Amino acid sequence: MKVIASAPAKVNLALHVGGPRPDGFHPLDTVFQALNLRDEVTAVEDAGLSMTISGLGANLPTDHTNLAMRAAQLLLDTYGVRPTDRAYGKGARLHIHKVIPVAGGMAGGSADAAATLAALNKLWELELGESQLLELAAQLGSDVPFCLVGGVAHGTGRGEKMQQIYTVAQFGWVLLTRSDGLSTPAVFREFDRLYPAARDPRPTTELRTVLRHGTLAEIGRLLSNDLQAAAISLRPELGDVLSDLSEAGYGAILSGSGPTIAVLCDPDECAELAKDISNAYPELAVYSAAGPTPGAQVTVEQN
Repeated sequence: MKVIASAPAKVNLALHVGGPRPDGFHPLDTVFQALNLRDEVTAVEDAGLSMTISGLGANLPTDHTNLAMRAAQLLLDTYGVRPTDRAYGKGARLHIHKVIPVAGGMAGGSADAAATLAALNKLWELELGESQLLELAAQLGSDVPFCLVGGVAHGTGRGEKMQQIYTVAQFGWVLLTRSDGLSTPAVFREFDRLYPAARDPRPTTELRTVLRHGTLAEIGRLLSNDLQAAAISLRPELGDVLSDLSEAGYGAILSGSGPTIAVLCDPDECAELAKDISNAYPELAVYSAAGPTPGAQVTVEQN
């Protein structure tokens, strides 16, 4: 049996961060949006558990340090599926094709983990419901639950506690990425250095209200990322690009912990804006994307 599943990249319309909790995680008040840049996971029955990667992540590790492999192992450990258990096809051979930029603050690793959970749930005929998959996803990382559900969502806790948000708007995005990523832990450490007195994160109430009925221009004025200053402190050139693009579209924001920069625009204007930005920044990779889109989905199932 072969199963193919995909999961989306994300952008944070708002990412408000508090000081570290006793467990080391930072409390968040964030609004996620899923984009139509999707990584794809193919899962085939096999005698063990292995992985290969193509696309943008061809050089990524394929061992237990890869979040998708950890997702597969978590399913094995939690539900008693062993690579030697012939009743469940013995194991799985995974192949990930990546189109989401690596280490860009767009949850590419989390998307891979979410797609892996969806694919193996089908491959191994576990018949786990959404709540069970979300519980596993929360053990893997803060963004993995959102990559399972997609759409637009309000995240609290460390991002794993979510409530869906209905919005009438259709979003276009132009994304500027760099080949040298930023370490999320390093950005949070820099945030702690810059804001040692940080306590609870600011609420995203106004943005969530505007999202329900507002225009892209109104939403664009409320884009906000508390990690932006920390990322710029580590990579000052990001500040220059953000400043240059402040009047482009409906506003520019750092995506997650960076270094990807996301420019909000009308969907039908994305291609032209992406062309203009690409000409202005030939050293950067520029993508067009749209949202919101669904979370992890099984797209092909073959016996």
